[in-house]
Amino acid sequence: MDAEPVAPAVLDRLEKCSTAAIADTKHEGVATLSPEIKPIHTDCAFAGTVRTVVLDPSALWAPVRTLDTAREDDVVVAAIGDSADEAVWGELLSTYAVTNGVRGMVTDGAVRDVAGIRDAGFPVFARAVTPRGPSGDEEVARNVEVTVGGVRIAPGDVLVGDESGVVAIEGDAVEAVVSAAEAVAETEGQVARLIDDGRSLGGAFEDAGLGG
Repeated sequence: MDAEPVAPAVLDRLEKCSTAAIADTKHEGVATLSPEIKPIHTDCAFAGTVRTVVLDPSALWAPVRTLDTAREDDVVVAAIGDSADEAVWGELLSTYAVTNGVRGMVTDGAVRDVAGIRDAGFPVFARAVTPRGPSGDEEVARNVEVTVGGVRIAPGDVLVGDESGVVAIEGDAVEAVVSAAEAVAETEGQVARLIDDGRSLGGAFEDAGLGG
């Protein structure tokens, strides 16, 4: 059964927060994916509600059926068990995802067609890139809890990604985390303004309440 989607306005707020600010909330509902999961191009910022798929690493297949069932504002999370021999995502799936309002894709496997994905403006995070396409013809499971990048991720959770990496937020923690991340960002902005005004780095940290 589909998990309740997170409101688009909340996702938009999270997308404006850096993953560093979200991680710095130190909220127990936040986890950081392995740094091996990287953006494949520079314009990859996203925040979306998780929709998962499990693929057989011995006979990989593009998650076409999962993408067909994805809702607007979802992010597709493909669990492959760190198999990078074959790509499970490329330009055609990215183009379709953009058309249907999907916000991003994250996998612990490989993708291809980097130029086409970048031209489509679609955020994709993966462990590897390869030109070799998939050899299988089916998905193992959809809309189940998975582990990607060392983090357990469930449908209804939220992923946020940018050039620094990807963070996962448990579904019931999203409202608290977005408020906390915005507070972190505001504090960092205060430090930057104090430095611009000539305050020392240590003094700016202290004035912003970050001094030890």
